[in-house]
Amino acid sequence: MQKFEELKIAITGAAGNLASAFYPILGSGQVFGSTQKFSLQLLELPEKLQELEGIKMQIQDCAFPLLNNVIVSSDSAVAFKDADVAIFLGAMPRKPGMERSDLLQMNREIFIQQGQILNEQAKTTVKVLVVANPSNTNCATLANQCTKIPQQNFTSLMQLDHNRCVSTLAREANTTIDQIKRVIIWGNHSLTQYPDMTHSIINGKQASETFSKDFLRNALIQQVQQRGGQILQLSRGASTISGAIAVKDHLRTWFLGTSQDNWTSFGVISDGNHYGIPKGLCFSLPVTCKDFEFKVVGDVELDDFAKQRIQLSLVELQKEQY
Repeated sequence: MQKFEELKIAITGAAGNLASAFYPILGSGQVFGSTQKFSLQLLELPEKLQELEGIKMQIQDCAFPLLNNVIVSSDSAVAFKDADVAIFLGAMPRKPGMERSDLLQMNREIFIQQGQILNEQAKTTVKVLVVANPSNTNCATLANQCTKIPQQNFTSLMQLDHNRCVSTLAREANTTIDQIKRVIIWGNHSLTQYPDMTHSIINGKQASETFSKDFLRNALIQQVQQRGGQILQLSRGASTISGAIAVKDHLRTWFLGTSQDNWTSFGVISDGNHYGIPKGLCFSLPVTCKDFEFKVVGDVELDDFAKQRIQLSLVELQKEQY
């Protein structure tokens, strides 16, 4: 396990609901371990700085033993200065009447600017997690600006989809979460994603021994894909609690590692060498992790159904990212 004297953690969209749900999880040592000291460098829009100052006071009042300092700013250069970890929660949200193409363009401009500043101010070893939607495309845009930072240091959040897949399998199989292994989310964080449970292990057995192929390819996939929309409809809000846990799980797994018999799903910048995904595209793939590094699992067998589903997500991302 890597050990830092202090992790400097930059967070954008720092006054948002997701960030507020994440702070207690981070402060209690659930992300980087129970002994890893850190400081926070929080970024928000100028009109939200007063609110962020109040959140800063609350974080301080938690008296987290691991927390050294909290800085708040509306200046990206201040927030990204010497950052070891950068978590991008902030982006332009889609508003009523806004076309998706308009949303993509507005966020592209935001992430081009932030990427240029990150490239100049953060450490070249900074590890980046993009959560703000469209997360895959925002991640690719950000990484494209950062010539000083390795492309392998950039990831987008697919852990929420991954966790939904794991929990769905556990419920349907009437078993516990720890009995579900080797789930994969392929592609985009959108309805074209492919939740792949054909390689999953349930109670030590192949998923196909528990469920029919039709069930794995249809009903289970639909449950995972539609979960976020159902939560939004029922609670009239985004998946804040599960989203914060997903951010924790992604970073913790990256930092502390996957178990030998399991993998997880990261949106990664493709090097062009796996599963036919073009270089530079941010695409969710199965990965293993160790010491704040990840490695793509490159030998998963794909049947024609999987190839077709992956291609659908690939086409969508190419339209978004190019």
